[in-house]
Amino acid sequence: MAPRPRRLPRRTPRDQGREPTPGPVEGSVIRPAVPGDIATIIALRALMFEAMDASAEAISDIGWQQDASRWLQQHLGDERVHVVVAEANGTVVSCAIGQVLDLMPSPTRASGGGLVTNIATFPRHRRLGFTHAVLEALLGWFEEETGVEVITLNATEAGRDIYDNFGFVVSTFPEMRLRLERPAEPDEG
Repeated sequence: MAPRPRRLPRRTPRDQGREPTPGPVEGSVIRPAVPGDIATIIALRALMFEAMDASAEAISDIGWQQDASRWLQQHLGDERVHVVVAEANGTVVSCAIGQVLDLMPSPTRASGGGLVTNIATFPRHRRLGFTHAVLEALLGWFEEETGVEVITLNATEAGRDIYDNFGFVVSTFPEMRLRLERPAEPDEG
């Protein structure tokens, strides 16, 4: 039997995540990302991959960073993607990204699914409530502005407690991956 759906605690306005709201620390704000935030979001994404034990070589590869930057430029205004940042004294210190996935309905999910990614906070701003605030705003967006019923994420061990507190549970069926080999693109020269 599927777990009972959980309602998110209503601690902030209905427009949560779409309009700037006060953050957890004086001088901080939780708001939607803008194009000027992209470089910092990429830096936070690299930090997330580091926490997931990706190799330093892979993390420092400029190719994925450029691709991710282009993806963000294309999707920041997309109604199926929402990027929330926490800003402290004018500097972005934390972020979370949500995507609405177009999935075939199933017995446990009548509509598409949601995917949460890129939850990261710079080390000196951790344990101050920023991660909680960006995730709460993002989940508020899913709940209020999408038809999503099931949201998934990949958790690091360090992040498990906060996700547990929001009601995320470990899936019965583990995610499995297959990486397809693609031929290298020829150099244009």
